[in-house]
Amino acid sequence: MVMGISGRSGVGKETTMKHIILIALLAILSGCASGYKPDIDYNPEYNFSNINSFVVLDAMQPINEQENQAFNVHLSDLDNDRIIKAISINLQNKGLTSTSMEQADIQVRYQVVTKDKTRIRSYNTSFYSCWSCGPYYGGYNYGGPVNQVDVKEYVEGTLIIDLIDPQLKKSIWRSQVSQAVKENIPVAEKQARIQELVDAMLASFQSTGVN
Repeated sequence: MVMGISGRSGVGKETTMKHIILIALLAILSGCASGYKPDIDYNPEYNFSNINSFVVLDAMQPINEQENQAFNVHLSDLDNDRIIKAISINLQNKGLTSTSMEQADIQVRYQVVTKDKTRIRSYNTSFYSCWSCGPYYGGYNYGGPVNQVDVKEYVEGTLIIDLIDPQLKKSIWRSQVSQAVKENIPVAEKQARIQELVDAMLASFQSTGVN
């Protein structure tokens, strides 16, 4: 379920959707940097050596002039700014220059996705008992294996980063990470955790190619 595409139908719905997006982001950030395992996909025929500049598309702004809808309309301004900052720092550290939409070689777009999931675990245990057993007389033993099922519902959050060629108007490189909600993240730690996440997601991308 991708958030940010549907229109607003009231303050209550908007607040609920922002809460869901926040849960998704917290879910992703609840992992540690060494535990992030991004799913990477890219166009192997694309010439990445031509990439020298970028622009991060603001998820709070309309997708284009024809559509008056932001890509992640329910994302908070604070988290939006944190992710933009993290992406910009990473790409600048790789030698790319942040520039305008008109001059950028690639456009960077990100989105937060939530999904309700169910985890089902089945395991066997055994029990044995004795009927009419005592110290002076025998009894009847009975028992056997018992199959137990543990069902747990949880929310999975996914952060997706796309690098888009503005001429082709297609994604040429994509990274995504999914995590289940585990803990709340202190405000003071959010920027550092988002930076760790983005660095892990973009680790294999180089303007000279893909590692």
